[in-house]
Amino acid sequence: MQKVSQAYKNSMKNPLRERAHIRIVFGVVNQEAQAKAKIDSGDFAYYSNVQNIFSPETEKPVYATLEENFTKVDGSMFFLPRQSAGNSYYDTGLVGRGLVSDADYELKINLHILTAIDFKGITINFGENYPVDFDMVSDSGQIIEFRGNTDAVFSTQEVLTNTSSVKFIFYTTKNPQSRLRVYSIRFGFGLVYYNDSVMSSTLKSYISPIGADVPQIDFTVQLKNYDKYFNVDNPKSAINFLETGQEMEIWYGYELPETGDIEWLRGNSLLCSEWESDDFTATIRCQDIYRNMDLEFYKGRYVSVGISYYDLAVTILEDAGLTDYYIDPRLKKIYTKNPMPRVQHKQALQIIANACRCTLSQTRFGTIEIKSNFIPELISLTSTGEEPYSKLQNIRNTDPKAEYGTFATNYAVANGSMSFLPESGGNYLHTGYVSSAQSDENGLFTANPILTFVQESACMYHGIKIIFGHALPAGITIRTYNDGSLVEEYVVTEEIVKNFVLLHDFDDFDTMELEFTKTAEPYNRIVVNQFAFGDITTFTMTRVDMTSSPKAIKQELIKEVIVPCYSYQNGTVEDNLINEEITVAVNDTYTFYVGEPAYNFRVEFNDSAANATILSWGNYYVTVRFNIAGTYFFELFGYRYKITERYSVVSLHSRGKTIKWANPLISDMDTANDLAAWLGDYYNSGIEYEYTTRGNPEIDANDIIYQENEFHKDMKVNVYRSTTIFNQSFSGEVTARRVGG
Repeated sequence: MQKVSQAYKNSMKNPLRERAHIRIVFGVVNQEAQAKAKIDSGDFAYYSNVQNIFSPETEKPVYATLEENFTKVDGSMFFLPRQSAGNSYYDTGLVGRGLVSDADYELKINLHILTAIDFKGITINFGENYPVDFDMVSDSGQIIEFRGNTDAVFSTQEVLTNTSSVKFIFYTTKNPQSRLRVYSIRFGFGLVYYNDSVMSSTLKSYISPIGADVPQIDFTVQLKNYDKYFNVDNPKSAINFLETGQEMEIWYGYELPETGDIEWLRGNSLLCSEWESDDFTATIRCQDIYRNMDLEFYKGRYVSVGISYYDLAVTILEDAGLTDYYIDPRLKKIYTKNPMPRVQHKQALQIIANACRCTLSQTRFGTIEIKSNFIPELISLTSTGEEPYSKLQNIRNTDPKAEYGTFATNYAVANGSMSFLPESGGNYLHTGYVSSAQSDENGLFTANPILTFVQESACMYHGIKIIFGHALPAGITIRTYNDGSLVEEYVVTEEIVKNFVLLHDFDDFDTMELEFTKTAEPYNRIVVNQFAFGDITTFTMTRVDMTSSPKAIKQELIKEVIVPCYSYQNGTVEDNLINEEITVAVNDTYTFYVGEPAYNFRVEFNDSAANATILSWGNYYVTVRFNIAGTYFFELFGYRYKITERYSVVSLHSRGKTIKWANPLISDMDTANDLAAWLGDYYNSGIEYEYTTRGNPEIDANDIIYQENEFHKDMKVNVYRSTTIFNQSFSGEVTARRVGG
């Protein structure tokens, strides 16, 4: 669930909503040029760095130098260390050595491509002291003049044809006595479209709560084709320069009542896959990052001492060439011995997520995420002091809590909801936490009450939920720690209500402290009836939010869930795994694949092991270099593993279907038992709902929300399939599964 304001929440629940908005942002970038381009040698300052100019843009530090109106003393710049061979410098981007005002400054970019290409547009971040007059010259003789530039981030949509290198000649800058600076260069330009250009769009998201499938996100947007800008036959059309894999950012906005301000929330960051156009419209389709992870991972290997699921996931992601990801650190403490079978990279990640009771997803920023889909066991829950009738450990339970009436300011309620404290004490009702510390006339404490939660392993949460008693705090400070080191200190600025939900990204931590610094009423204690990580929603999908009657689907009854545990044992007989005639040259390298996991490989070529050398191997492949040339028989020998199975069984009902959940990485019974219990909880409900809605772009797939139901109060459901439709207003579709029995 995305974080939104209270004004947004209230207005979205009104029978009549305000105007919906959309913003589509995507860059038309020539990916070949972006990947291969380099700055030619030139007249650069000694601390200049041209290596990362074409990398994804990041904020670069700036050194203070004695140029006209450049040096600042507000802490935003650094002093230059003395020039010496041993000094290292921050990545400041490209910095020219001489002043542009002293002589025209030239900068040449070599695309390092075999065949000259056409590309449309270029975007350059010059910083605040940008050039005003300059030329862009291609090696094919094309000259484009730019005069009177006023943009720090300069962008043009000019088309350069038959180009393999580009030269810039700079004549003047904003501040005359200045060097040229370049922080980033992108071969392309950005396009932004709003309501007046977007005819309609549909965003569909799916995440399996148990990792049964690879997640899937599909987005389709239909744009107005003004001036035939997207026509393929138009030589300057952007569609001719659009490439598969271009990034597109989707933003949804909602106009708040009274103020008229638009509250924007990120819809997603996806990759363009295909597009089409006619004289009136252009349709662009985008998809998630997993759709392009179709290559096979074949390097699985049995590890007798075990490998952590974290390290295995990193290996697969690196093999797929991906660097932007989040893996739950809990996976560092869970191990498997078994080899990953030959599957696509995305399927390998799905197998890991399922084995570790995680969900595999893509965040709205386009980041791959493997995150626990359960709350790790709480090792300890302590406080700095509580009343005799307080029962701190109960706040982890969701059941109702009793409250005792006291003489605290505006606390006792005479409506039957509170009880009197027993005179003798000892036989107390089922209460939550009540602090021993009481605030003074200003609502402040002599010693602030603190609750400390310690988990079995570090993990990340997107928020917390606290249900308070009749007394409310007015100030909360949250501190998180990981392995004893402070991760974050967050002071709550949101309005604190009885059912308080804080949507905030807490990075990996194993310990959380809640410090209550003030009460809303003087002379009050802190009363907490429930606390939860992760399961933090207060959103209720009411009948007013639905535009159709929910279709309830009762799925087939599940009798039991069986999870096998696989043990690998060495084979006793060497097998001839491959026997074929091949033609090779000296030093040719080939990779051979086997269908079943094997080990202890040896090769023969022309009846001799000396004629071929094994360079690398896994249980499913061998890479061989040939030392002679010719056409001969190649043989690969090895031992096949024997695989035995043990079973973890969770019984759910006396009759029904048996599900055997075969995850090939499960190599110990503890992991098998945990997985079987987790799957049993999922299958135990067996009821799903489908309906259309008025549209809520703040909902994510795999969110747990409340769903109005006339037979079940506060019924929780897991929204595992969500659709957001924009057609100058919001609408949507939901498929959800009941949480619990």
